[in-house]
Amino acid sequence: MKYGKMMAGVLLLWSLAMMACSDDSSTGPSLEEILAEYSVAYEFDDPANVGKDFFGKNNAVLDDNMPALKLEDDCLVLDGTSGLRIPLSNSFKSSYFAFEVRFMATDTLPLSNIFSADPPGARVSGWMLRLDGSELMFHIRGAGDWEIFSAGKISMNEWHTVRVEFTMANMGGLTVEGYDLKITLDGKECVSKVLYSSAADLKFDLGIGYDPHHQSRYEDRFFIGKIDYIRYGNR
Repeated sequence: MKYGKMMAGVLLLWSLAMMACSDDSSTGPSLEEILAEYSVAYEFDDPANVGKDFFGKNNAVLDDNMPALKLEDDCLVLDGTSGLRIPLSNSFKSSYFAFEVRFMATDTLPLSNIFSADPPGARVSGWMLRLDGSELMFHIRGAGDWEIFSAGKISMNEWHTVRVEFTMANMGGLTVEGYDLKITLDGKECVSKVLYSSAADLKFDLGIGYDPHHQSRYEDRFFIGKIDYIRYGNR
């Protein structure tokens, strides 16, 4: 009898523990909660609409001359021959913004665009997240020349998460306006810099995985690998 009661107690404790674990997992944030800070989100979870924006306002499109793209395990697969174009909208014309990308590179090209607002020509605002070989770079341009920052080298065939924040800087009472640029890679801050020019004056479409404007060295600008998500929001 004592043994039976002991076993019954053990089973009861095990059952309560399993219920607690189940409850913990069910209390994790929903996708809607995760995306609360963003205004544009490409989750790549709808094979019928590869470039769908979760919020339905900034769907990315496939240009007529581009090979079709596929999704695999809710990830966009890019083989170095295609990409998605994002028609420019006011959603991207903010002086302050942040975006996060989870990606896996499986090969490299010299200038692999991941997520970019890279304008053709000079004297136009823009920014781009790209791989230069295996080095993750962020380029940003306001009224002057490109300013270029390295987030470090990434490993192939492994998932990485990069977050870029471009927000108002505290200038301590100075009349000049400043912008805080912070970049983290896999949770580690790798860039922290004050800049003095806004990059809000965008005039051209954005791109995912390639250069939609077919600029010089166009063939070098494709990303090869997978993108799990791209999330962008104003600050």
